[in-house]
Amino acid sequence: MEKKYTTDGKVVHSSKEDDINEKITKILGKKFTDYRKKWDLANKLSLVTEFPLFLHVELNQECNYKCPHCIIGNPSEVSKLYNKKENLTFKQYKKIVDEGSSYNCPSISPQGDNEPFLIKNFEEYINYAHNKGFIDIMTNTNGSPITKRRSQQILDSGLTRLRFSLDAFTDKTYKKVRVGAIDLEKIKKNIFTFLELKEKGGYKLPVVGVSFCKLKQNMHEINEFEKFWKDKVDLVTIQTYVPPTLNKKEYFNYYPEDQFYTKKNIDFRCNQPFQRIQIRNQEIFPCCYSLVMGDKGTQNYKDFVLGNITKNTIYEAWNGKKMRNLRKLHLNGKFKENSTCLKCVKFTFPVKKFIKNQALNLQEQSSHINIPL
Repeated sequence: MEKKYTTDGKVVHSSKEDDINEKITKILGKKFTDYRKKWDLANKLSLVTEFPLFLHVELNQECNYKCPHCIIGNPSEVSKLYNKKENLTFKQYKKIVDEGSSYNCPSISPQGDNEPFLIKNFEEYINYAHNKGFIDIMTNTNGSPITKRRSQQILDSGLTRLRFSLDAFTDKTYKKVRVGAIDLEKIKKNIFTFLELKEKGGYKLPVVGVSFCKLKQNMHEINEFEKFWKDKVDLVTIQTYVPPTLNKKEYFNYYPEDQFYTKKNIDFRCNQPFQRIQIRNQEIFPCCYSLVMGDKGTQNYKDFVLGNITKNTIYEAWNGKKMRNLRKLHLNGKFKENSTCLKCVKFTFPVKKFIKNQALNLQEQSSHINIPL
C-alpha cells in the first residue's frame, strides 16, 4: 500500500512501505529503531540530545550540471559566496566523523549543493563513516557518474540511502531544468543497472529513491514521474522549491503556482535546530538553509553562523548560546525575531504578492532584500 508523508511540509515522500524507515528498521534492528524514536521526538521539538542526530556535511560546490534554479548553475554567485580554499579535505571530513562517532551520532550526509560522485574516492568517505558506526548514511546524486563499476563500489561502501535527483519525466523538460545534463535515458540506464546489481548481489541497502524538485517549468510532469517510478524504487520524493539566493530576480520565476499560500505562515516552528548541524565547507550552521549565504559579510550572517571546524568542535556549536537561543525562539513560536528564519519562512511558504513584489523590486546586482515583519 502506497503511503505519502512529510516531516517538515517541504518534502513529500511516497513509498510502497508504510514508512521507508520501517523497511530500514527490519534490516538494521534496534539501534536504528532507537535512533528514529529520538528523531521523531526532535521533530516535535521535544528532545535536545547531547550531540546532533544528523551531520549534514557539504564538502564542496562542484557539479557537472548547471541547473539554472540552483546556485551552482550560476558560477558568478558561487565565486562570490564560496572560497574553494575552504572546501573540506578528506582529513577534515574524518575529523568531523571521528567527533560524531565519539558521541554515537547515527546519521550523516556528506553532500550538499554539489555532485558528490565527482569526488573520485567518494565511496571512501561513505565507508569511513560506516566503519565509525554511523548507521544512516545518505547522499543524493544526479546519476551521471554512476557507472557499473561505481555502482558496485557504492553497494560495498555501507551507504544506507541513495537518491537520484531527476526533476523531470521527459528528456525535453530534463534538459530544460537540468542544464548540461546527459540524456535522461542514460540516467535511467544507470539507475536500472544499479538496481540490477543490488538485486543480483543480494544487497538490502541502500534503499533507493528518486526526487523531483517541483518548479513552474516541470510541474506538469509530476503525475507521470510518480506513476513511472513508484514500482521501481523504494521512495519517490517531491521537493518544494526554495531560491538558492535572493540575488537574481530570475530565481523567482521558478515558483510553481500551487506553492503560493493565501496567507502568511505565522505558526512555523523549525525542527532542524533540534535535529542537525550543517557544515558547509568549514563553517558550522544550525540548519540546511542556504539563503543565508547571500548575507555573507554582514552582521546577520555572523550572527547565524555557529562556528568554524578549524576553531570549534561540533559539540561546542551544538550546545552553544546561539543554538540554545535559536531552539528557544522556535519553541516559543517567535521565528520572526530571527531575520534569517523569517526569510526562510517567507520564501519557503510564500505568499504570491510578496514574491511578485520582491521580483519587481530586485535589482540585478542587489544582495539585500528588505523583509517586512
